Amino acid sequence: MIVVSIVIPAYNVNEYLGEACNSVLAQTLSSWECIIVDDGSTDSTASVAEQFCIRDHRFRLIRQDNAGVSVARNIGMSQSRGVFVAFLDADDLLEANALELWVNALETAPGCILAWGGLVRFEDGTGSVKPIPWKNYLTTGCAWYDMLVHDFMPVGSFCLRRAMLTDACLFKPDLTHVEDRDFLLRVLQGNTAVAVNHPVLRVRLRATSASSDCQAAIDNELRVMLEHLTDSSLPGHIRRRANSALAFRCAVIAAFTGRQYRPALAWYLKAIVRDPLNINVFLLPLRKCMMAVRHSLRF
Repeated sequence: MIVVSIVIPAYNVNEYLGEACNSVLAQTLSSWECIIVDDGSTDSTASVAEQFCIRDHRFRLIRQDNAGVSVARNIGMSQSRGVFVAFLDADDLLEANALELWVNALETAPGCILAWGGLVRFEDGTGSVKPIPWKNYLTTGCAWYDMLVHDFMPVGSFCLRRAMLTDACLFKPDLTHVEDRDFLLRVLQGNTAVAVNHPVLRVRLRATSASSDCQAAIDNELRVMLEHLTDSSLPGHIRRRANSALAFRCAVIAAFTGRQYRPALAWYLKAIVRDPLNINVFLLPLRKCMMAVRHSLRF
């Protein structure tokens, strides 16, 4: 019996895929399969994947024309045979005991649809660890509510109980951003999740520049979150807090992705107006500034 299926979507990541696959090979739990979905790569990504398939029969390679990360994840999930399924981006790394921690947590809590753990961010090239600037100071203990307020489960940090996934639990191919958060919100609604209080994922920070996709990112955030926030079962205070958090998120995208500071300020003011009691709006900018000061003092 295969216990965990790991799905790795891969597009032009030949320089990173080997490290990701080696992190799978290093797992303390050995009953796994790793499905690499090559999304029409034009570099040697497929060749790297084939080498791992030859080396270890637990690796499988699926090739498709370029259709995007959501389609690749959906195909990988549909071909999975494990009791549990996890996703790993091809430039990230699993901690060696990630699968063991997830499986132990899910077996201890049989009614939970997923288990998630912490993460460590590291800089590509130098390997230096970077602190996580954003968090939710107002967690409720309900994973669905907390995900509406703060996207705290990146792909690679969670493992799903496959038998509990419905037909609605798929990644939407037409989303260019936040497709993973949209997926998780549908997974978590009406279900419970269990936390693993250990890091399970190492997220690689690759160099990026101010992006012309800033508006697309904001548009996708608004589309996804406004759809989920219309749910009539949401308590009023959670809806207000999540709407405030949405405006704050748009401010962050405008400021740090698009370098558009006037729109960022407008979004930030909306965040305050939508829920003046949302202390995240006040504490998070202070947290970010303190991190920047500490970083500057080290150099």
